[in-house]
Amino acid sequence: MKWILALTTVAAAVTLALIIGQRMSTDAMAIAFGVVFGVAASIPTSLIVVLATRSRPRDTYRPPEHPPQPGQPQVVIMPGPVGQRNPWLNSGLPQQQLPQPPADFYKTQPDRRFKVVGEDEHWLDAED
Repeated sequence: MKWILALTTVAAAVTLALIIGQRMSTDAMAIAFGVVFGVAASIPTSLIVVLATRSRPRDTYRPPEHPPQPGQPQVVIMPGPVGQRNPWLNSGLPQQQLPQPPADFYKTQPDRRFKVVGEDEHWLDAED
């Protein structure tokens, strides 16, 4: 009984493959064969990976021979009050200020003018 069921299943699969094969275009058939052979080519590699991962011994943990060393102490540097001498910055000398531009520097800069570009080109003035 089992042989009849197996033979019927194989005959149905072959018949279905022939019908689909006759109706498929050449390009579609090439893609189908590529997928089938690609999957078939990956089976040995997958089996090798499975065998390699299962062959490792399960109990590989060993307690360390030396106890772990404590970590380095955390160093926190807090800024001191303003005006206090700091030996790490220029030996406690006051910090130099950057030179500032002259007072009239910002007044001497010309005002920016904007031009509206399009059908009606015109300059935007400060009054607009």
